[in-house]
Amino acid sequence: MPTTERKRVVLDLIDNVWTHGDLDALPDYWTDDCVNHAAPGHDRVGLASLRAYHEGFQAGFADFSNVVIEVLRQVEEGDTVVTQLITSATHSGLGRDVTLDTIRIDRLRDLKIAEHWSVADMAGLMAQLE
Repeated sequence: MPTTERKRVVLDLIDNVWTHGDLDALPDYWTDDCVNHAAPGHDRVGLASLRAYHEGFQAGFADFSNVVIEVLRQVEEGDTVVTQLITSATHSGLGRDVTLDTIRIDRLRDLKIAEHWSVADMAGLMAQLE
């Protein structure tokens, strides 16, 4: 399956921000007025809100190591890219390997993400940690 420019933006975001934790790279992938529909609460607009969202994830998942994110498939239609991925990691405190299935939907404008939605199987992850 060929990788288009829009798909590549999402793949690079996953690698640089999610896998390597480079939050300074967020403006490279997101518009200034981006809307993160996956964020809890009402503060979902703009790069500052997006950075806070990612900082929260980094803090919440600090006990996980050996993180590998595998993109299973991507589908592009118009300005939207849907990405199915699975994250594998080791919970350092428990010494247990876990996985997290996620679907993300990104609408791009000028090769940057303008809107984002995602669904992650957090219940499945929590069951693995019991």
